[in-house]
Amino acid sequence: MNLLLVEDNLPDALIVREVVEQQHLEFDIHHAADGAQAVEFLTRAERDPLAPSADIVLLDLNLPKVDGFEVLRHIRLSGKHAQVTVIIVTSSDSPADRRNAAEMADGYFKKPADYGEYLKLGDLLKQIAQDKGWL
Repeated sequence: MNLLLVEDNLPDALIVREVVEQQHLEFDIHHAADGAQAVEFLTRAERDPLAPSADIVLLDLNLPKVDGFEVLRHIRLSGKHAQVTVIIVTSSDSPADRRNAAEMADGYFKKPADYGEYLKLGDLLKQIAQDKGWL
């Protein structure tokens, strides 16, 4: 399975990779460091049947170039990825962000201050993988 990790903060991206490995999830992780790279990855997957696609997306909201909500709109309006599971992973605690995310995303995970709390994201990913029959 392919996981698209859209995260501009490299330490956070590395923690997510580590959490996925600790859960023994067999995801191929594709990292986009900004929203434009994410849109490019998704567009390439829509046009090229040999390009990797996204089965699940972990999406930060506060991204350079193209913000997370624009990436989310692109996903939901695309034919190939419209039904992909998207989990927002962000430092934002804004009620407006939570409300907007609830309309289009499948989950909202507030970035924690400590590593132990990140393990809950791993649990969530494992549950999604089980629900989809990937495990």
